Amino acid sequence: MKKNLLIALTAVAVTFASCGETKTEAPAAVIPATPLTGDASLIVDAAASKVTWKGDMLGLYSHEGNINIKDGSVTLKDGKVTGGSFTIDMSSIKPTDANYSAEDNHTAENLVGHLSSPDFFDIANNPTATFAITSVEGNKVNGNLTVRGKTNPETLELGAITLDGQNVKLNGKMTFNRQNYGVAFAMPVKDKVLSDDIVIGVDLLAKK
Repeated sequence: MKKNLLIALTAVAVTFASCGETKTEAPAAVIPATPLTGDASLIVDAAASKVTWKGDMLGLYSHEGNINIKDGSVTLKDGKVTGGSFTIDMSSIKPTDANYSAEDNHTAENLVGHLSSPDFFDIANNPTATFAITSVEGNKVNGNLTVRGKTNPETLELGAITLDGQNVKLNGKMTFNRQNYGVAFAMPVKDKVLSDDIVIGVDLLAKK
């Protein structure tokens, strides 16, 4: 009987030892997909994106402001821009500088009217401008800019790309010669020279 009891206790001990050695493998970590890994196609959030612009009256002052983006898209591969385009609403030009003189009838409203006229962007006939990416080399985003119905190759110098949840923010700067787009207005006063260069800054928020 003692022998049978010993055998029984040994079996119980082996059973508990076996249970103690049982290991449960932890589930594999799930890495959420983000626009910065792999291929991604994102839609530009027009309400949260914008373009800034600046033009200089050489030696005197400058004017600058904002203009709205109408729509757009961005394609990425592992966090790098590979393609896309955006459309600018030319009717939304809004000056933000303070270089005006009401006494000389030189107001922000008058500037908008002048920029909208055939002297400049002829917005009635050309309500939008576009930039379509053709290639990307490092931080240089090459593309075709269309303004006033004329298209020329331009380069957007990409600043930064940041991840915000499932969204991507990117910004860049471009300088283009207005004469290449038929924006050929010349100042009637000899001592006032309007720069041919227009500088635009692009801030895009694109969502997956």
